[in-house]
Amino acid sequence: MSIAKMLLIDLLNPKAYLWIDATLIKETPKAILIEFDGKKIWLPKAWIVKRKLSKHNNTAKIKISEQL
Repeated sequence: MSIAKMLLIDLLNPKAYLWIDATLIKETPKAILIEFDGKKIWLPKAWIVKRKLSKHNNTAKIKISEQL
């Protein structure tokens, strides 16, 4: 999907999202275990909209939907 199309969809259907920087520890089919703010948290994959993994280490930028 092109960036222009994604921006248009976001403008027509506004939602609230939260980006976090976390360390990826473990992944299962339904959730991921991350370390965020010094705490380990299981995050359901259903909440994750997008994630960008670093090629150099286990850090990730995770986009989470605030409308659950």
